[in-house]
Amino acid sequence: MQSVPENLAEDDPILIEQTCLPFLRKAQNKDGGWGFSANRDSRVEATAWALLALREFSSTNESERIGRGLQFLRSAQLPDGSWPSAPGQRQGSWVTALACWSLESATELQPALSQGLEWLGDERPADSLAWRRILRRLVAGKNVVDHNDAYYGWSWTPGTASWVEPTSYALLVLRHAAPNILPTGLQERSRLAESMLFDRMCPGGGWNCGNPMVYGVAGQAQIGPTVWALLALRNAPAREEIRKSLEWIENNWQAVPSPGSLALAQIALSFYERPTAMVHAALCDAYSSDKFLWSVPVVAWSVLAMSPTRHWLEAPAPIHHA
Repeated sequence: MQSVPENLAEDDPILIEQTCLPFLRKAQNKDGGWGFSANRDSRVEATAWALLALREFSSTNESERIGRGLQFLRSAQLPDGSWPSAPGQRQGSWVTALACWSLESATELQPALSQGLEWLGDERPADSLAWRRILRRLVAGKNVVDHNDAYYGWSWTPGTASWVEPTSYALLVLRHAAPNILPTGLQERSRLAESMLFDRMCPGGGWNCGNPMVYGVAGQAQIGPTVWALLALRNAPAREEIRKSLEWIENNWQAVPSPGSLALAQIALSFYERPTAMVHAALCDAYSSDKFLWSVPVVAWSVLAMSPTRHWLEAPAPIHHA
């Protein structure tokens, strides 16, 4: 079993300040955005994660860099208030939630944020439509998947089915937003989405990208969907599903020791105040042994995992309009 250095926590600022943050600064493109790796075209998803990480350790030295990133997001917003997943696309997607999340502390961009939240509130997946649920049962039969059709969340792209990760991101940003800028009528929508997440949990704990049961076969949980669902369901920490899913992470994080999975596992376990020393040691080892692929989102997740604060997960103070 891997030993854990006693001064591991003390090394975090060094790793963040000397490795992670310099990489994110250097990877920023001239247009203000970030690609999925350095020298790649800017994308909304990568830019949002980079901004959340930089803001977690914000200083006066970062204000200009963060401002350029925010302006990139503003320029990428579509007329209906959403954001596309790739440049040139004219349809909004799940990345709207991430873009809104990264805009929430930018007072000057509140109109753009309000538009994005309105789009999220209005967007409905195909499985929210009664006739689509009836048609699916008639065509596929009731035993293909095992979940409650009355619940729905958010989809990757409009007009498609609900999925765990986009639903989790939407719930996170809606919970993080100041109450006075949230669209009306979202309380019931959020309740249905929470119920959907609990309903889609795999039998042994955790979540996967799709359905927990297909043709009677249990789906295999995955670190990413499990972490984001756990964070989205933080209002129900005492539920048995939460305990089982945290135990699933504790028992399975070593099976997928990629830097991204390690960072995400540490985020969830630390948020729920579970032991993280072994996960943390593995994540630090990935950096020291140069096992990193230097993905912008993964480096951003690592910054957030090692942050001594959780500003990115805390709701900001309400914004008062003049």
